[in-house]
Amino acid sequence: MSFNQASYKSHLQEFPEITFEEYQQITDLQIRRDIAKKNKIIQTDAYNRTMNFLKWKKSKERETYTLSFRRSPNKKYVVVDGIRSALKDILGIKISQRELDFAKAFYADQKSKGGNWYFDEQMWQDVVNNWWLVPLTISALDDGTIIKPKEPVMVVSWPGELWAVYEPLFLRTFFKSIVATDARYLDEIIWEGRVAEFGKRAAPNEDFHLDAVEWNIVGGGLKITSNDIAALVYPQVLSWGTTAHRYLACYPSEDEAFYNAIEKVDKIALLVDLVDSYQWIDKVVALKKKYRDSWKVIAMRLDSWNLADQAVYALRKLQEHNMLDPKIDKIVVADISTIDDVRRVEEAVTEAGFNPKDFIQYGLGWLLVARNKTRDALSAGYKLTETENGPTGKLSNDIDKKPTPGTPNIEIRHDGYRVIVQESESVDWKRLLKKVCENWVLTYDDNDIQAVTDARNNLLETLQRIEYPTMDSFTTMRYRVEFEKRVTGKDSI
Repeated sequence: MSFNQASYKSHLQEFPEITFEEYQQITDLQIRRDIAKKNKIIQTDAYNRTMNFLKWKKSKERETYTLSFRRSPNKKYVVVDGIRSALKDILGIKISQRELDFAKAFYADQKSKGGNWYFDEQMWQDVVNNWWLVPLTISALDDGTIIKPKEPVMVVSWPGELWAVYEPLFLRTFFKSIVATDARYLDEIIWEGRVAEFGKRAAPNEDFHLDAVEWNIVGGGLKITSNDIAALVYPQVLSWGTTAHRYLACYPSEDEAFYNAIEKVDKIALLVDLVDSYQWIDKVVALKKKYRDSWKVIAMRLDSWNLADQAVYALRKLQEHNMLDPKIDKIVVADISTIDDVRRVEEAVTEAGFNPKDFIQYGLGWLLVARNKTRDALSAGYKLTETENGPTGKLSNDIDKKPTPGTPNIEIRHDGYRVIVQESESVDWKRLLKKVCENWVLTYDDNDIQAVTDARNNLLETLQRIEYPTMDSFTTMRYRVEFEKRVTGKDSI
């Protein structure tokens, strides 16, 4: 019997045949979490339910929401990722009546306990009754698209609050996007193919780390990970690792540990910082010389203290013994905390007369998957930008937090400009936000593995136009002025 992928996926996504009363009897937290996460009606928060409840009949009016990343950690660009998976998670399977009945019982229970019970039952009942065939329109950037801060990422139009309640899910795309953005920024410094990802121990859970690996593939062209599960899931990467402190410490002497490692495997990177880094660099160089005529490939891994100085010292020692073959004389630099530290290693090696692209590899963990990977780093926002009364938005003393009113798109012009236009305007050349959903139907296919490769290719394509200056179209400028005048009474922004 062949594996039934569709059946398995349905099992993963479908809300089970269970009542709220039955759920309350479950004491296994893993089961409780799994069932709770499958209820797409409850995948919101009390903030959004409260606003929906307060708007009441007004919540049935057509509204447009715009997702944007209003800040960049490198002050230059953002690599957008995670939109495809977020939409597939929500729209991949229709909401069932049992799902709605469960949610109704849950919010009734919240009310009895004094919690926030606000719930627009009729909005969800209409969705269930219509089999999700709702007048929903979504335009979004392709994953991997490089944009400038404050440019629109996704635009959702729908009569009512339904897609406002999913705000937390859309905002979570900040994580994948900032991982990809940092990976791309690192790639500018060292170029593709020189990083091994060692971040499994820095991640709070497996899904977190798998997401980070995926968007390092997109942003930085990652090819090596230490996570076996990641290598299984993503065919774009291979699993690879080095010796670590535990291995060296378990032998009577480090020399014995080194000899055993070299004899056991064909290719090994030896850690040099258990006792004295410089002394052990000398030892690894001596071992490389001893085994030079064999087919053994022996590298060294620098893991603490002044890594830039150690890298230069190691290369000079290798040079003294005529061992500077880029194919077999690599130095792995690990335990780096910032991109600036990577830059310092590159500069020190270059100034010493060596090409870092030939000899330096990086083994990076926390820096790739966790450091500064927060929503604040991108200032992700999902804001109301148009109602039946016209363009709207949010006024703020922080100019970076002012959204673009209306139904915006990014248009690339022949004259070398990126123009924030409105969908109602005639198309001049190429628009980056594409329609990905209309009346429930998503345009995405089921080949998620190919989608990762496509996102990487899209990054390289859109990178060519990121230097274009951004400007507003006349209509967008008019929308901004009219909106602020309506809200403040002032004639100018």
